[in-house]
Amino acid sequence: MISPALQQLFDAPPRDFGPTPLWWWSGAKVTRERLEWQLRRFADGGVHNLVVINLAPAGPAFGARTDDPPWFGEEWWDRFTDACRIARDLGTRLWFYDQIGFSGANVQGTVTRRHPEATGRALRSRTATVTGGTVALRGAETLVAAYDLAGRRLPMAPGIQAAEGTDVRLVVAVPTAFDYLDPHAVGLLLDAVHHEYDRRVPEYLGNVIAGSFQDELPATNSWSHRFPDEFRARRGYDLLDHLPALFGPVTARAAKIRADYYAVRAELTEESLFKPLAAWHDERGMLIGADQSNPARAGFPAQSTQIYTDYFRTHRWYGAAGSDHEGDSKVHSSMAHLYGHERVWIEAFHSSGWGGTLADTYDWLLPFLRSGANLYNPHASYFGTAGGWFEWAPPSTDWRQPYWQQYPAFSRAVARICSIMSWGTYSADVAVLHPTATTQSLIPLDVPVKHFGDGRLGEDHADVDETQEHYLDLVGTNNWFRPRIGTLDRHRISFDVIDDASVQRATAAEGALHVTDLAYRAVLLPSASVLEEETARRLTQLLDAGGRVVVVGRPPATAAGQAGDDNVVAALLKDPRLERVSDAEAGAVSVADLAGHATGEVPLLVRRKGVEAVALVTGAFPDARTLPGDANHEADPARYARHSTVTVHAPVTEAEIWNPATGARRPAQVAVADGRSTIEVPLEGAPAVLVVWREGAPQALRADAPTPLPERAIDLSHGWEGRLIPTMDNTWGDLALPAGSSVAEPQIWTMSWTETDGPDASWEQTRATYGNRVRVLSPVPSAQAPDPLDVTSVERVLAGELPLFSPDLGWRCSLYSSSRGIPDPDGLLGNKGLVTEEFVRVPVPGPGTVARVRSIVETDHRGPADLHIGGAATKRVWWNGERLDTGTGYLAPARVSFFWTFRDCQ
Repeated sequence: MISPALQQLFDAPPRDFGPTPLWWWSGAKVTRERLEWQLRRFADGGVHNLVVINLAPAGPAFGARTDDPPWFGEEWWDRFTDACRIARDLGTRLWFYDQIGFSGANVQGTVTRRHPEATGRALRSRTATVTGGTVALRGAETLVAAYDLAGRRLPMAPGIQAAEGTDVRLVVAVPTAFDYLDPHAVGLLLDAVHHEYDRRVPEYLGNVIAGSFQDELPATNSWSHRFPDEFRARRGYDLLDHLPALFGPVTARAAKIRADYYAVRAELTEESLFKPLAAWHDERGMLIGADQSNPARAGFPAQSTQIYTDYFRTHRWYGAAGSDHEGDSKVHSSMAHLYGHERVWIEAFHSSGWGGTLADTYDWLLPFLRSGANLYNPHASYFGTAGGWFEWAPPSTDWRQPYWQQYPAFSRAVARICSIMSWGTYSADVAVLHPTATTQSLIPLDVPVKHFGDGRLGEDHADVDETQEHYLDLVGTNNWFRPRIGTLDRHRISFDVIDDASVQRATAAEGALHVTDLAYRAVLLPSASVLEEETARRLTQLLDAGGRVVVVGRPPATAAGQAGDDNVVAALLKDPRLERVSDAEAGAVSVADLAGHATGEVPLLVRRKGVEAVALVTGAFPDARTLPGDANHEADPARYARHSTVTVHAPVTEAEIWNPATGARRPAQVAVADGRSTIEVPLEGAPAVLVVWREGAPQALRADAPTPLPERAIDLSHGWEGRLIPTMDNTWGDLALPAGSSVAEPQIWTMSWTETDGPDASWEQTRATYGNRVRVLSPVPSAQAPDPLDVTSVERVLAGELPLFSPDLGWRCSLYSSSRGIPDPDGLLGNKGLVTEEFVRVPVPGPGTVARVRSIVETDHRGPADLHIGGAATKRVWWNGERLDTGTGYLAPARVSFFWTFRDCQ
């Protein structure tokens, strides 16, 4: 029979595997009464896990007022304790947000203000001229060492030992926000946040409080006061003699030193921050989830090195590392497989807007689940939405949505997939080496981090870019905005990303590299021109054991670090069994015979335990969006396949098809031939199903395929009646103000309009109340800016004899609403319950440029009035063709009269 354990997970999925939304305590005052109401509504909707988080924890942020109560104040702790008590009674589990990544709490700044020794350092390099045995330092620079222009270190006692007027190379340290390389500093940080939970709510840690979440941890610092001594102790030579090698173009010698530098930096960060943080959670039976800075969260080798030094080495300690939907789940599920973690975080789908349905969300989520994510963290549920006027990277996926009554079914579907696809062991025969050693050896410290875009460092770093390109071409990324399908997925090959430490602790035997209960028969090297010595040695042993190593692109050439033995890498390179291909496509083709124990018509996620196994089979790949990316995120059900198959490289004695969305189970037809089994998968338009099977001797008798029911056509084109049924709750004024007011009447806020009639009319989309228009000329050189209109010209404009603006100069129309301000506040990811004073958006002029704003003011008012022009720029104002006397501050007031009115601003 099919595994009872799997059946139990399907029939009654554990609550911990259901959606775990970010519960933003923002947008309204957090009270105990409203806390309890919301927690009960969450439970009604099948949500039993919540992450408590603050948007504006200590002051205004992103246009929002300070959260009430402020984070970590006495009243906040009272409400958090209330939440724990209520959650305990409801069987709900809470997570807390640590506020040390993306945050307005400035926890690190508070620590360094009280303990300046916790300030981090960054290295910089520049030239200077020696004067009187010294050089002029800039700002907060501290001189670390000085070198001649050939890179030789100069004595510095009693002064820089160089001739007067000599140009020298300086390496200086400048302050950064925090020292993540120092255990004392990190201890202060953990005491400020995590140990406060020990002091305040110890009785809830590990039971009601399931874990913590960390979002976009800042880049770790490149230098620390302890670095020189630690480096000397760990690598056996003085780094201060070689600091110029960390900057500028790479040489063979510089590559060795950079590898040692990054290795020590990773060790210090791991020992000071990541291991103690993980240990705190482990000791309390808690998990730590994470979505880190872009694009490290997508596994980009170059940027993950620049930001976190060694992404695998540091984040392997987290029990639920992951990303948001701009990242990649495969790199994090690989980390979980290799280091024995059960959960993989996926925060999604911020900024997707209010219009997404549950069907859309299910479709969007499936590619991440197929890549191994299994802890779904919906981005937002806001404590308050201020009559529909507060949002933060919307939507809010809760009772403010018309689908909330259907959410329990969605929650069960998510919990079924996430729990079942955490069962057993992940099945893959192929691994891709994360080329950390290569990027560490080649990237200098003075290259800016490219947080967005393709991640290319530029023509001066062609080798790094080639390594990154081959890696990404092989593995792809899940980025929801810009999905990139890797060649391994395109060829439906199951794989993991593997790090150096896992390769080195593996055992090569029986044609595979064995890491715990995983076994990889082939390892792909994406332009990994630098390998750690022990990695190269273990890969040679894999070849000796009958396994495969495939070089994609640039071959290994040297060993990492000064102590790395290049001869070990050379031996691997000379091995006749080493395979070489030129690109990622050829790399995938070369291992296509190792696609996996079970394969399908789309890439599969397969997990096994003994003779039992399960595969997640999706109806579309990567999803059912017609135009993925920024164009259109709506899922098209027509893209889901009606039928699929799964091929298992073993005899299958029985199989079933389980639909996680409906809870339906049905037997599957299995054909066995030559030791291989083909399972028929009738998807029938389902977004995804679980195919569950047991291997063994084929059954002698099999049930015939069910006879299809006869089809008949029914005319449904007439006879319908409809009525509106309110599905949303306005008890607290979330949808309209005042609180409790009816939302039964439909409201239409967007529409098409035109100023002309007829077949050639130009229709535009508009929003109700957004009818006020002004004309804005973006910054142009002052000499090219049109002169303000004089009195005569104003009279002719108002008489219709002159246009308000010259169309060929690039004036654009800026819309605003008198009651609601500008349509979309840039950079704020939604309105925050306020209407800003600024009603016209004007690009910021640079030096020597000006911007213009021109409008006709219509009003019933007659006589004197006060005109106020606000903006963070120098302003000049003309009213009816005459220059006004305004101040120089942010707000420029002036007395005007309304008879006929025209305004021209600069």
